[in-house]
Amino acid sequence: MRRILLAALLALAGTVAVQAPARADTTQFRGVNWADQRDNFVNGVLYVSGLGPSDTYASASVVADRVVGQLYAITGANTVRMPINEPTVTTYWNTYTGAVDQALTKGKVILAYWAYSGGRPANTAAYDQMWDTVVARYAGNSNAYFEVINEPYGYSTTDLNNFYNSWLARHPDVPRGRVILDGAGLAQNVAAVGQDSRLNSTLLAVHDYSFFAGYEDETSWANHIASSIGGYASRTVATEWGGPMSPGSKNGVSYDTIDYNIPSGSFFADYVRGVSGKLRELGVGGVYWPGLRDGDWYSLTRRTGSGSGIELTLTNPSGLNRLQYSWGIGTGGTTTVRIVNAATGRYADGLGRATAGSDLAQGTGSTSSDQQWVVENSGSYVRIRNVNTGLYFDGMGRAANGSAAGQYSGSTSANQQWTVLTDANNVRLRNRATGLYLDGMGRTANGASAGQYADSTSANQRWRIVAAG
Repeated sequence: MRRILLAALLALAGTVAVQAPARADTTQFRGVNWADQRDNFVNGVLYVSGLGPSDTYASASVVADRVVGQLYAITGANTVRMPINEPTVTTYWNTYTGAVDQALTKGKVILAYWAYSGGRPANTAAYDQMWDTVVARYAGNSNAYFEVINEPYGYSTTDLNNFYNSWLARHPDVPRGRVILDGAGLAQNVAAVGQDSRLNSTLLAVHDYSFFAGYEDETSWANHIASSIGGYASRTVATEWGGPMSPGSKNGVSYDTIDYNIPSGSFFADYVRGVSGKLRELGVGGVYWPGLRDGDWYSLTRRTGSGSGIELTLTNPSGLNRLQYSWGIGTGGTTTVRIVNAATGRYADGLGRATAGSDLAQGTGSTSSDQQWVVENSGSYVRIRNVNTGLYFDGMGRAANGSAAGQYSGSTSANQQWTVLTDANNVRLRNRATGLYLDGMGRTANGASAGQYADSTSANQRWRIVAAG
C-alpha cells in the first residue's frame, strides 16, 4: 500500500521493458506479508501487527508462533515477509529477533528493508550497519532471504544497480539465491535490474497493485504484470500484490465483500483474477499483501486478542482461493455466473431458446441452467455463453435505442464482445459493435426481452454478476 505520487515515480523507473515472459518456477515461495498497522513506511521502530514496544524476545516469539502458525494453517503459505529498518535493528533488535527466529522455524522468512521516504536510505552508513547486523545473524540460516530495498524509486537504473552490486560485494557470505532485488521504480521494471550481469543468480521482485493502472478486464491486468516481469520470470517473486478482502471504499465509492471466485466485472476482481492467473501461468511465486495488517481492508486475516491469545480469522475465502490459485493450487473458482438487473431484479435468461437470433430474456430468479452463463475472456472484452443453449449474448448489430439484445451461435463477431465497466458493486455491459449498453428497460414481466440503450445513469443499465447457485 503506497502513499506516493505514482506518475512521478514511474518516470524515475524508466520505460517498463516488454519482453515475452519465459516460463519458470519460483512457486516454492507461497507467502504472505506481516505488516505494521501504520504501513511499513515508519519513521521509527516497526511493530508488525500484534507486537508492541513492551514486548520482549520471549513474548515476541509467542506472538510469531501464534501469527505465523495461523497464517500458514489458514492459507497454506510457507513464507512470511517481514519489514526491517534502521531504528528497528538499532533499538528493537533484541525483541524483534524473537519473532524472526520463531518464524524461521516454520518456513521461509523474507526480511525486507523499507526506506521511510524518498525511495532510498536517508543515511547510507546507518543502512549498511543495519544490514551488517541482520546478515551476521541470519546469513547461515537457509530459510532467511534478504530483500535489499523495497520499491527503490529514489534511484536511477544505473545508480540502483550500482547500489545492489555494492550490497552484494559487502555481503559475499550471503548466497545469491537468497538475495532479492526489487525491480526499478515501484518494483515494476524487473528487466532494468535483471539484465545487469553483475547481479546474476539473485532473485528479483515485482510489485503490482490495482492503483498502478486503470484496466477494466482480467486480460489487461495479466498482461500488465507480465510486462513488468519481462523475460525474467525464472528469477522473479511477486513480493507484493493484493486487493480488498473486506468491505470498504475507494475514491468515495463503497464496495461490499468481493467474490473473487467469479468474473464479477468489479475493477478489483478483474485485477485479482488477472494477476493471480498470470502468476500461475508463469510459475512465479507470490507473497500476498497483506496476510495480516490490522485495520487494512486488503488484509487476508483479521486479528483478535494479544500475545498467546491471538486468534486470526479469514476475511475472504474467495480471495484465498485466488491466492492459492496463483501458487498453482486448486481451480481458482468458476466462470459460471448469474446476471441480475439492479432496477428490475430480473435475471438474464436464455429461456431455452436455442434458435440463433432469438431475444435475450429476463426472468425471476431460479436455479435453472437458462439463467446460468459462462463468462469467457476475449482479449479486453468478454463473451457470455448460456449454459443450457450454448448461445452467446449478441448485440445483433442493432444500434437503435430500445432494440432487443439477442442470443446467437458462437462467432468472432464484435456483436458478441462486451466491455464490462465497473460501477461499485454493479457493472455495465457495453456492446463492442453497437456501443449500446445492456438495459433491463424497466421490464419486470417474466420473459420480457432485455434491451440495449445509449449510455445513461439509469439503474436499468446496472447489473450484478453473482455466482451461479
